[in-house]
Amino acid sequence: MYTLESSKEIIGPKRLTKYERARIIGARALQLSMGAMPLIDVESLIVKDPLLIAEEELKRGVLPITISRRLPSGKYVNIPIKWLLEHGEK
Repeated sequence: MYTLESSKEIIGPKRLTKYERARIIGARALQLSMGAMPLIDVESLIVKDPLLIAEEELKRGVLPITISRRLPSGKYVNIPIKWLLEHGEK
């Protein structure tokens, strides 16, 4: 378990869980299929599938998303996705 620098409370894994990852990619793919503008240049991609575009956006870290995790105390902590992507690679 890991903590944010600004807080001494446990926040859970230092990376995106497989469930958070699936939720983010699925929600973003739905937005793209409904006509949202991609946040990356899709001309460089071979396949223009919304699911693959959403995965690439997540991999590049351009999604402005915050993950909300419930703490053991019952409180919630919001964690920027960029923090989880940067710290999860180590």
